[in-house]
Amino acid sequence: MADEQDSRPAAESARKRGRQLALVALFALLGAVVVAVAAGLTWWSADYADPLTGALSITASGADCVPELIPLALVALAGFGAALATRGLPRRLIGVVLMLSGVTLLVRSALTFGSAPAVLVTGLTRPADPVGSAQLHPAGPLLAVVGAVLIGVAGVLITLGIGGRQRLGTRYDAPGRVKSGEPAGGTTTDGDPADWWKALDAGDDPTADSPVQGTSPAVSDRTSGDGYDGPNTARLT
Repeated sequence: MADEQDSRPAAESARKRGRQLALVALFALLGAVVVAVAAGLTWWSADYADPLTGALSITASGADCVPELIPLALVALAGFGAALATRGLPRRLIGVVLMLSGVTLLVRSALTFGSAPAVLVTGLTRPADPVGSAQLHPAGPLLAVVGAVLIGVAGVLITLGIGGRQRLGTRYDAPGRVKSGEPAGGTTTDGDPADWWKALDAGDDPTADSPVQGTSPAVSDRTSGDGYDGPNTARLT
């Protein structure tokens, strides 16, 4: 009954960490996917009249307008993977990197609403006359802004330690590790020859506390008819 009562808080804590980790995964992965999709959409377009070929249109994708979209989306994916394998200060530093990535994407994407990118002019193979003004396609920049916010929120959650791995208890320590309650120089020698060598290197006697190595089998004082009684033969009373 006591074991069941002790396991309930641990199970509830594990479920809570699982929900938090799922939330972090949702923000980080969804943000990276949204940013990657936005990078492939058309953000700006411009029409021109070429004297030789006639009308033509130049388009600029999200990757043309904000070259950081794909690299920072990959940073978000890699950062989330690294956050799963780390804890403490390294994990918080990863969260800061994700926050900065989200802020960078947000600012760069928002700035594209105000001015047409230079690629609309440099994309021309020869001089042409513009027809009207450049056209903004807001779906792409809006998606990039949403993805940037999601990545930034994931970075905040990771920085706050939400969804982090729990430190293992002492009962999960590796065999042979000296625990805090053991005397100095005490080395576990539970029948493993590798541990015996470790004890010898530490200046300890690996057989001092061993119930097997420190004793010899008892030999009976009685002899059988052949003059010897086996060491494991019980004495007759």
